[in-house]
Order: sequence, then C-alpha cells, then structure tokens
Amino acid sequence: MAGFDDILGQDAVVTILKRAVSQKRIPHAWLFCGPEGIGKSLTAAALALELNCRNPIGPFGHACGICSSCKAFIAGTHPDFIRIQPQKNEIRVAQIRELCETLEKKPFSASNRMVLIKNIEKMNPSAANAALKILEEPPENTHFILTTPEPARLLPTIRSRCQSLLFHPLPEDVIERLLQQDPVIDKEKAHLIASQCSGNMKRALSMVDPEWFRLREWVFQSIEQMNRFDPSLRLAFGDIILSKPKWLAESLDLIASWYRDALGLKHHGRHIINIDRSQRIAEVIEHRKSPDLLRSLDIVLRFRSKIDSRANAKLMMDTLVLTLA
Repeated sequence: MAGFDDILGQDAVVTILKRAVSQKRIPHAWLFCGPEGIGKSLTAAALALELNCRNPIGPFGHACGICSSCKAFIAGTHPDFIRIQPQKNEIRVAQIRELCETLEKKPFSASNRMVLIKNIEKMNPSAANAALKILEEPPENTHFILTTPEPARLLPTIRSRCQSLLFHPLPEDVIERLLQQDPVIDKEKAHLIASQCSGNMKRALSMVDPEWFRLREWVFQSIEQMNRFDPSLRLAFGDIILSKPKWLAESLDLIASWYRDALGLKHHGRHIINIDRSQRIAEVIEHRKSPDLLRSLDIVLRFRSKIDSRANAKLMMDTLVLTLA
C-alpha cells in the first residue's frame, strides 16, 4: 500500500483527494469510476493511509509512513480497513449484513474507519438495498469507497449518495515505467505490452506471462487466415479459445485489437495498437471491405461485453467465428 505520491497516472483524482484531506472535508462515500486495473483500489488504500496517519507531515498533512497506523495500512493488516469484493461474480446480502454487524462496533484504532467495496455493480438486488441503508445512515467516522467500471448499472439512489471521481486509463509511458521496474522486462517488451493493454495495469501484468505472447501469435495467425478456413476449422478455432477460460477475455481483446487496427489501416489512421503486426495486417485486408471489418469488430465487442453473464458462450462463439470477415 502506498500514499498519494505513489499513485501514477491519476493526477486529477489525486489532486482532488489531497485537497479534501487537507481541508478535512471528506464525504462519507466516494464512488471511484473507471475501467479495471487503473488504480482505483490502490487509491482507496492511499486515502485510508492519509486519513489515519498519527504524525502527518508538511503544511498539507501528508502521511508520515512510519507511525504504527501507517505501517499497518502499508502492510495491509489494519483492522479498520474493511474490504468487500464479489464472491463468484456477485456481492451477496450476507456480505453486507456481516459488514453491518462489524460497523455496529467501534473502530479498533483508526480515527477514520474505511470500507472498500469493489465492483459494487455486482451487488444483487438484496445486497444493494441493504447497502443503501448504510449509505443513508453511515456510522460516525466511517467512510465508504465504492469502485465500479460501470456506474450506470448502480441504483440511482446509491449513486446520489456518493461523490463520484472518474479514473482514466493509465498513459502508456506510466505503464512502461512500472513494467521496467521488473529487471526481467526489457524496454522493448515493456513498450509492446504498454501499447496493447489499453491503460490497464492489471492486464499489463498478465501480459508479462510468456503464454500471453504465444496466445497473441496464435490468435493473430488464425485471424489472418480466417478467410481460408472452412466452417469446421473456424468452429475448432472458437472451441480452442473456449477451452481456455483464463484467456477467454484476453483472446477476444486481441481479436478486437486486430480488427481495430485493420480499420485504422484501411482509413489511414495514425493510432495502430499492434505496430509490430501492421504490415502483415495491411496485406491481409487489402481486398477486404470496411463494412465487413466493422461488422466483425462489432460482433467481437458484443460477445466481450457478455462474457461475465450467463449467456450461452458456445453459441456466441460459434456465431462469432462463422461471421468473421
């Protein structure tokens, strides 16, 4: 866990939070909005650290990092920093009821008890209604931080009781810098990953795995030969992707990035994601039509948006591979 000065790529958010802390004007609930892997939870932890330092330093009262409270927050062991996250892709009412029981007791030692609820959009209706009651009547000296990539999915009554902060994807240079802190990752590899990960540090770290590079090569080679595949080969390609649940989302993201680049090259766009593959993509799409490429990209993105649901993945994958241009 780190303080505000260790949060990279979210300068606007950090400025707002620093001002709120220095002015001692902290709302009882924040809603941190933005994609996964861009530092929302890390920033929540930094806020908890800054609010509970026992020996703040400087004119703005930044956390000292060495008092007992700071050490406990940095170690991730402070009992007054409560974390809740989905269980099997859902936040359940039992989790919120258990939270309510905990909040009925006094904090162990923190002056500002913090509750982090990750991916609050995954609350089931009962959990959401129970959480709303806490937000309407929050316990004294308790602050909530709710995170979500999809604020539109929240109950309007929950959104209205929080102060929202928008987090943006991390800049490529920030991703590169963070990756190169690992001596195993050279500059060229860090640059490629940073250009691929859509500003998502969590995704960037998964790409360090050599298996990701093998997956990328296989997916791209398959897409580039798709027009030569008969239906049985196309279906086999889809079945292989489905057989690796760990890489399903990543496979779809790779396919989407290929089609985005294809459209960009077709229309002389400047921002190409897969720079190292651009010449090969340009050769493959020379005789393909833009509407067909756009339709394929749309199908991939629609499938990608539904992979966390209980939709029929096999049916969607078969439709996808049979219609790819």
